[in-house]
Amino acid sequence: MTKTILILGAGKSAYNLISYLSDNSQKLEIEIKLISDKTPEYIKEIKNIKFLRIDISDKIQISKQINGAYIVVSLLPPFLHYKVALICTEYSVNMITASYLDDKIKSLNKKFKKNSCFLFMEMGLDPGIDHLSAKKVIDNLNNKGEIISFESYTGGLMKKDNKNPWGYKFTWNPMNVIKAGIDGSKYLKNGNLINIPYEKVFSDLKEIKLSKSHTYEGYPNRDSLKYKKLYGLEKINTLIRGTLRHPGFCKAWNILVNLGLTDDSKFFKKEGKISYLDFFKHKINLDSYQSVKNYVRERFSIDESSQAFKNLSWSNFFSKQTVSSINKKHSEILLEILKDKWSLEKHDIDLVVMYHSFIYREKNNLKKLESFMRLEGTNNFDTAMSKTVGLPIALLIEIIITNNLKFKGVLLPFDKIIYDPLLEKLSDNGIIFENRVSKT
Repeated sequence: MTKTILILGAGKSAYNLISYLSDNSQKLEIEIKLISDKTPEYIKEIKNIKFLRIDISDKIQISKQINGAYIVVSLLPPFLHYKVALICTEYSVNMITASYLDDKIKSLNKKFKKNSCFLFMEMGLDPGIDHLSAKKVIDNLNNKGEIISFESYTGGLMKKDNKNPWGYKFTWNPMNVIKAGIDGSKYLKNGNLINIPYEKVFSDLKEIKLSKSHTYEGYPNRDSLKYKKLYGLEKINTLIRGTLRHPGFCKAWNILVNLGLTDDSKFFKKEGKISYLDFFKHKINLDSYQSVKNYVRERFSIDESSQAFKNLSWSNFFSKQTVSSINKKHSEILLEILKDKWSLEKHDIDLVVMYHSFIYREKNNLKKLESFMRLEGTNNFDTAMSKTVGLPIALLIEIIITNNLKFKGVLLPFDKIIYDPLLEKLSDNGIIFENRVSKT
């Protein structure tokens, strides 16, 4: 019997999910329906799919489509997942999303169990592949000895070239990029609880070296402590989860944060057309271009030859170029400015990097295991980000259908029955982890 896979949302992360399911639709005996309020450019490239243009806020139409589906994949903004999940429990329909599990979603666990259906959360890149790859190593190391330290960093970047000094463009939800780190960070280091406020997140950096030619910087992100229990690492001394960027990105972004340019709560006071420079210095009581540059150099300890300064100059923050500030928050104006050069072009190549570091004791010897993955995209829609966010979901659907697996409740992908076959299939599709062990 043909099973319906209903996909809600057709944004930047959807292409590889849809493409993989389309290519395997006959083998899996599935019908694919894609719902979005906008028609994606790539839809003409994909066969064996039914596209429906429906307003996502139209509950009656969305409920009608969910009823009878086998699995609903929600690629919608996170705040909409709960509403979709409620409808799924009503019709006993399974659901998968790449977003973080929160308490509101967790409260639906009994309903999903009662109705004999499941909701898999955190099935993308980060969260998602990070869990699969880390949990496999953790379970293996627990059989060898005691894990003392675990650090994990992931980054969606651009392949570095001479054109874009930031090494970054929007490959996923742009406003989420603007608001990254806004809740600060919390982690464990050498047995001490560390709380980092938003204003200092992007200055709390660690150098990550994959090789001589591939060096990145990592900053801590969100609350790492909740993963002590989830990963079974209750006795660990150091636990840090963070985000990777190219060197120089964080220093420049730290300036934007501390000048209030990422503020998502305040509307810009002066309405009309304003210059990028006026926006950049709206909290600085200085007028001339040179005085603003001097202020930045002195306050943030950077000079004009630094990577951070090059990033700001390349983005025209010191220019007379204009942007509208009418009814816009600071974060929205910043987004408009960055979109000017951070929007993906046809031949842009993005990059996803994931890095895990474990220190463990084996037979009274301290060892360090590093596990890492580096993946380049193909073009501006077949991106590394789309592949690493979408493929885990597509492959989970394939594994569930092929093996006739039954799950109930709200779940995370921490079980060996999930991570082993998924990692194997991800490897078959080019998402491969390398491991190296050294003494420490």
